Amino acid sequence: MELMIVIAAAILAWVLGALWYRLTGRMYAHASALQVRNIGDPRRTSVVPYMLAGVALVAVAAMMRVLFVRAGIDGIVAGLVWGSALGAFAVAPWFLIENTYSPRPAMMTVIDMGYAVLACAVIGAVMGGI
Repeated sequence: MELMIVIAAAILAWVLGALWYRLTGRMYAHASALQVRNIGDPRRTSVVPYMLAGVALVAVAAMMRVLFVRAGIDGIVAGLVWGSALGAFAVAPWFLIENTYSPRPAMMTVIDMGYAVLACAVIGAVMGGI
């Protein structure tokens, strides 16, 4: 049952990522100077990043499950708050540090940081609610 909860939370965070990057896609593409087709889709598309994102989100959800069980975090609201705190104060700053050393536009970093906070909040809400 625990595995199903972790996988469900990871899938939910993955779907949220698809929506997040779809909504912020124009800003992201503009900031990255990504070449797109006339219909707005990237010219080169590989499924590998999407698969790796899914595997990574399962790892994140599993670790958050362990942390929440050990810390006694219970309830959707508490899970949401603690999840967003993990995203905002552990994951998002890591993006900031990593992207500071590369010639990456700041807007791309901000968009990625926003997704980190939202995804961790959603995973946290699932982990706290179960």
